[in-house]
Amino acid sequence: MKIVRLLLLPLLACSFLGMAKKQPLVSVRFYLEANARDGTSFSTPTKLHNPDRDAFMERIPSISERDIEGVFPVENADGTFGCVFQLDRHGSVGLQTLSSERRGSTLLGLIGSAAGARQLVELRIDKPITDGRIYVPRGMNQVEIDQLKKQFPTIGQSATKK
Repeated sequence: MKIVRLLLLPLLACSFLGMAKKQPLVSVRFYLEANARDGTSFSTPTKLHNPDRDAFMERIPSISERDIEGVFPVENADGTFGCVFQLDRHGSVGLQTLSSERRGSTLLGLIGSAAGARQLVELRIDKPITDGRIYVPRGMNQVEIDQLKKQFPTIGQSATKK
């Protein structure tokens, strides 16, 4: 009986490994600009590049890959890629709320993969966004686009083509 228990324990452990949530191939996170007076518990200093300036960004992303329901990659003439991120209902409501309440702020986009994370884009919020889409005009490479296409449905592509 003891041997049966010893054999069942590793099998039980292996079965739970299969139930673990699969890690995303690529992470896409958008952080809202914060106030320097918010403190280090809520914000972190960062360097923005367009234009060059020091700023503070919220520690928790406003929009993440969990809010994305589809992508539409766009190839630019210079060989880089851009992408439209279609958000689900939760992400759309969040984007509409933050773009209405925080006009004039910056939304910082970061992309992360097995190679590491990097700053992708800085978007200035100039009006409320009601269509649930975030457009990143440039800065992505072919590998990142391929990973995004594996992780999310492509907007306008039927499900049978995938």
